[in-house]
Amino acid sequence: MIRQSSTKWPGCCEKSKSVGMAFVTPPKEIVMAQAVKQLQQTHEALIAAVRAGDWEQVGELDKLCRQQVAQAMEQPERDDQVVVETLDGLLATYREVIGLCQAVQGKLAEELQGMQRGKAGAKVYQMFS
Repeated sequence: MIRQSSTKWPGCCEKSKSVGMAFVTPPKEIVMAQAVKQLQQTHEALIAAVRAGDWEQVGELDKLCRQQVAQAMEQPERDDQVVVETLDGLLATYREVIGLCQAVQGKLAEELQGMQRGKAGAKVYQMFS
């Protein structure tokens, strides 16, 4: 059975006498462009998850970003300028995410302290009633 490739790379498949179609590795520039594009898409999804306050999704996208950064950096034929620009955007986003996380952490700490004061006040009230 001959498998068809869904990609549109020029020269992605070559005719082979014995097999029919043999897949050829895509050009390195295309692989790099796809790695950067995936990283940019994950970056956009990360921003959307932060804005929505979906912290579970933020955690998963963070892991995915880390994997994609590692993959982009492993590419021997990478376009360093494009990678730098993409990573700079990601860095700015992470700075915002960290600031937002710290703000949320502060609010949660305040709520927890308020609850603890309320609990202590309830105990004192029960002691004198």
